[in-house]
Amino acid sequence: MNILIIEDDEFLAEKIKNIFESKVITNRVCILHSLWEFQHHMSIISSYDIILTDIKLSPHYNNKDGFEIIQIIRKKDKKIPVVVISGNSYIENLRYAFECGASDYIIKPFRLKELEVRIMNWFKNYYLSHLYFLWNIHSYKWLCYDMGSNEFYFENQKIILTKNNKYILSLFFVHREKLLSENFLIEKIWWDICFIINRNLRVNILRLKKWLSPFWLDNRIQNIHGEWYIFSAQ
Repeated sequence: MNILIIEDDEFLAEKIKNIFESKVITNRVCILHSLWEFQHHMSIISSYDIILTDIKLSPHYNNKDGFEIIQIIRKKDKKIPVVVISGNSYIENLRYAFECGASDYIIKPFRLKELEVRIMNWFKNYYLSHLYFLWNIHSYKWLCYDMGSNEFYFENQKIILTKNNKYILSLFFVHREKLLSENFLIEKIWWDICFIINRNLRVNILRLKKWLSPFWLDNRIQNIHGEWYIFSAQ
């Protein structure tokens, strides 16, 4: 799970970051403090799974940059969960946030544990709702993913994987039976397409398939025409 936090209160932003960095399913947490920083970050916005943003991002009384941020995100990505965290409880602002495309609105001050529960719930409902679910375990064709422990199991046998391999497999697991481009996977895993060459992605996927082969799961990851991947049990 990749999370973007847009919050001008540096102390609060770090507290929120620490919560989610401690979660075993988290791959990356990034903090931005202003609309300007966000605009310079737009090229990789699709690499995030959840976005949290404040509405007021400067000391100016009438500043409402968060609304513009939501609108910009919605022009690029219609579905990614965007959760507002704001000290402004006026119903007009809450209504306008939802009109702009906010997924949820959490009023400050809030309990950090409540924020954690609600964000994790958004992640599960948006990315894992299509999978068979029992307690905290999601299943697809006898492959099970335990979100709480960030572990994969096949027929009740634990699959030993590195954290990086778990994240790559979770991407395939969440987007099963869908074509995924190399650029999509690189953005999600390393965030910067220019920073990593495609060959490294292929090496990482080959390593993952090696660890999956004792369970006869390696063939579920298929390379299509060199630039696309699909995870399927068909």
